Amino acid sequence: PVFIIGHWRSGTTHLHNILSKDPDMGYLTTFQGVFPDTLMNKLGRFIFINFTRLLIPSTRKGDNVTLSPDNPQEEEFALGDKFPISYYYFWMFPEKTLDYYDQALRAKGVDKKLLQKWKNNYSLLIKKSLQNTSGKRFLSKNPPNTARIRVLLEMFPNARFIHIHRNPIEVFLSTTHFFNIMMPYLQLQATTDQEREELIISVYKRMMKDFLEDKHLIPEGNLTEVAFEELEADPMTVLKKIYGQLGLEGFDSATALFEEYLKKMKSYKKNRHAINRDKLDNVMNEWKFTMDIWNYSKPDHIEIIDE
Repeated sequence: PVFIIGHWRSGTTHLHNILSKDPDMGYLTTFQGVFPDTLMNKLGRFIFINFTRLLIPSTRKGDNVTLSPDNPQEEEFALGDKFPISYYYFWMFPEKTLDYYDQALRAKGVDKKLLQKWKNNYSLLIKKSLQNTSGKRFLSKNPPNTARIRVLLEMFPNARFIHIHRNPIEVFLSTTHFFNIMMPYLQLQATTDQEREELIISVYKRMMKDFLEDKHLIPEGNLTEVAFEELEADPMTVLKKIYGQLGLEGFDSATALFEEYLKKMKSYKKNRHAINRDKLDNVMNEWKFTMDIWNYSKPDHIEIIDE
C-alpha cells in the first residue's frame, strides 16, 4: 500500500484526490466508508448508493471540498463502523479525545488479540477497496495513520509513505474553522471554542512528535515528505518526485489524468482566515518544533487581530 499521512488540514485530501486518478491506484470510496458491509451486496449497494446520492451534499460543509459516493475517502470512518477501535469516536465524545488517541493510534492498553482483529479488519477493508475500484495498489489517505507507523509496518513491512506537511499556522486556523463548523452537528458532549482549540494544540503536538519519533522505522526509500505549499505551486513536479522517490510505476501513463483533474481544481476557493495575536503567539510557541523542522514562519497573508 501507499499511505498518505499528515495532520488534518495539511493537504492530505487534495493529494489523495490527485493520486487516485492513477488507474493503478485502488482506494476506499465514500460509499464504502459509510456502508463497508454492503459493498459487495448488489441489492444493498443499489439501494444505499442511490439513497446516498440523494442525501449527500455537493460539497463538504467545513471546506467546500466536492463530495460524492464514489470519491476517495479515508478509512477511519469504516474502521469505526466495523470494529470498536477508532480515533473518530472523538467527534461524538470530544472529552475522551486523548483517550481515543492513546488507544486507537498508539494501541496503549489494547489486548494483542484485539489489536490483531483490528489489523485483520483493516486488511479486509483494503482488499474490498481494491476489488471495488479495480486497483492494483491500495492508496490510503487517513490522517490518524500518521501516529500508527509501527502498527502499519507490522502489517505491511514494505509499505510506502507520503508525509505531507503545511504551515502550522494555516493548519491551526483551518482545523479550528473545520471543527467549529462540524462538531456541533456530531458531538454528544458540549465543548467550548477554547476547549476545542486546546485539543487541537495537544493532538497536533502528540501526532507530530510520534511521527518524528517513529519515521526512522520506515525502510530507506519507502518514505517521501512533501510540502503542501510546493504541491499547490507546482503539482506535477511534486507528483513526479513522489513516484521517483518511492519507486512507483505509472507516472507517465497517469500524467494526462493528473493534469485534467488539476485543471478542474483551479476554480477551487480556499477559506480565508484571521487570528488573534495571543492565539498566534501560543501556536508559534507550542508548535515551534515543527515550524523549525520545516522552516515555516507566520504566513504574510494571515490577518492578525489585536484585541
